Amino acid sequence: MSFESSRALAAHVVARVRTMRRRYRKQLARCQQRFSEKSVHELRVETRRMLALVDLLRALEAGASLKKIRKLFKQRLDSFDQLRDTHVQLLLLKPLWRDFPEARSFDLWLRRREKRLTGDLRHRIKTTKQLRVEQCLKEVQKQLRKSARAEKSPLGKARAAAALSHAFARVLKLRQRVRWSNAETIHRMRVAFKRFRFMSELLRPLFPGLTTGRLRQMQAYQRLMGKVQDMEVLLAGLRQAVAKAHLPADAARGLHKELMRRRRGLIGTFRASVDKLFEFQPEQLTHQARD
Repeated sequence: MSFESSRALAAHVVARVRTMRRRYRKQLARCQQRFSEKSVHELRVETRRMLALVDLLRALEAGASLKKIRKLFKQRLDSFDQLRDTHVQLLLLKPLWRDFPEARSFDLWLRRREKRLTGDLRHRIKTTKQLRVEQCLKEVQKQLRKSARAEKSPLGKARAAAALSHAFARVLKLRQRVRWSNAETIHRMRVAFKRFRFMSELLRPLFPGLTTGRLRQMQAYQRLMGKVQDMEVLLAGLRQAVAKAHLPADAARGLHKELMRRRRGLIGTFRASVDKLFEFQPEQLTHQARD
């Protein structure tokens, strides 16, 4: 791998760390100052992007203390889960009001849950401190700059391509474990594919095959799995409402049957397209490196 190629990768990663670190800091401050559904969504997106960036840095062995930083961002991302799931449930439930009157009772329970979770998340975000993370990421930038100047930089596009290949291999392994009767196996594959897609987005300027069109195809493929997971989330919420006696089991039976029917349809749609996965093999996307 050429010296210029190694410098290009190091310089690219430095720029990404700097840009994303600043963008996350600004979005956190914005959400702390004006908490809203929109600002929370945008902070969640930036948190996921930071997690993807840390995963890339770890794959490139481009910095110390990355394990702790990853754990921190993963904890922050997980803190959004319950509220995000509740928003998904409310969104999917609304079109069912007309045909299933019991959906309105379920909706009322979800609204109360949303209010409680919103208060909890507002407090958590308000008390989030960023200084230590900022210092760690600045140190990573410093190490990367040194690597960019070194005549024998450990970074190179071959290592970046290997990181993509490793992430894709994980997706393939989970594809082989998918059981169509078990939506959780689809969810595991989706999480791994999402990591691969985000890594591809971060490395896009370095490889010719990672076009905007190809990244959109990845997003569309991921969305097929996401729709299955969203229906699983709604079903889980319905079961929870029944288990806690917020909704009578008899009243929920018709709604549950309809959701299961839709779940089968979504799984069938993804099953018909599942092997489009092979169109995203890294070897097809990275074989011509940009210098």
